[in-house]
Amino acid sequence: MSIDGGGTRGYLPALVLQELERRAKRPASDLFDLIVGTSTGGIIGIGLAAGRSATELAQFYPRYGRAIFGGSDTRPRWKQRLFGTTGDFARDWESSLRKIGSPFGGDPGGGGNARHSADGLDAALGEVLGEMTLAQVSTPLIATTFDAASGVPVLLTSRDAAKSADRDLPLRLVARATSAAPTFFPPLETTWAGATRRFIDGGVWANNPAHLGMLEAITSASADPRSVTLVSLGTGAAPTRPSFQLDLSWISAAMDTVALATTVHTGHTLCQRYLSPDRYHRLQVTDPGIAGAMDDPSAERLAALASAANRLIADHSDHLDRVLQQLIVS
Repeated sequence: MSIDGGGTRGYLPALVLQELERRAKRPASDLFDLIVGTSTGGIIGIGLAAGRSATELAQFYPRYGRAIFGGSDTRPRWKQRLFGTTGDFARDWESSLRKIGSPFGGDPGGGGNARHSADGLDAALGEVLGEMTLAQVSTPLIATTFDAASGVPVLLTSRDAAKSADRDLPLRLVARATSAAPTFFPPLETTWAGATRRFIDGGVWANNPAHLGMLEAITSASADPRSVTLVSLGTGAAPTRPSFQLDLSWISAAMDTVALATTVHTGHTLCQRYLSPDRYHRLQVTDPGIAGAMDDPSAERLAALASAANRLIADHSDHLDRVLQQLIVS
């Protein structure tokens, strides 16, 4: 199984997994031989590999979203805009400094270029994942990240962690490493594989990591690609549009470059090419309204994501049953 990145939009695939779990009458982790995830998908995948149920993980953002991103569902929007989002002066002042610093950077004391402190996310991940390490998961796991210190992509895998202690990390740190989205959260600075690392969100190079799961399955188990069953869960995407049009400004071209770096289409295209069409299952919602903000845990936003998940489940109900039949038989 593969789960895309997308911040609070991870609520959508978590609800789809909850439905798979309900239909299968067994933990979602028991259905898969390998779980791979990026960013919010990494958090969900790590939780599953650690033995948490999909139902429990589906409540991650409803339960912890405000602690992670701040804000309030009860404070009027005009007050949030004028005075801050939480009603706590110290926290609102810190948030304002971070937002002011985001476009310009340069002042770590004022937030640098991270909009949110990592404190809320760290606390949530610690509560959910405890001190279990990558080598201890019950289901093989891959989480993507990127080492900004060396400028190279990194895979944090349970297979590597089991072989070498210096590649093992507490799952809460693995989750932080894969979800440290630039401009949203500060990097995770830690030691891994004998070097000091500065990990940022794996979405900068593998926002849809499905192809990485495919390659791991083929290489680690010497499997025929056509025999691999892969379920790839999206977090909502906008319809595709033309890129790099020559009549647009250089700013538009720069934005297209960022969009290309975080695209979810690369993994999908590679899996379509190399996996059997009846064994590759991409479950995604294409809706510009759903594909919006990644750091909005408001009740309104979560309700919209839940509605999208319910539509996806209803529209693909027979497909989900076929997916489960394949997973249970294999």
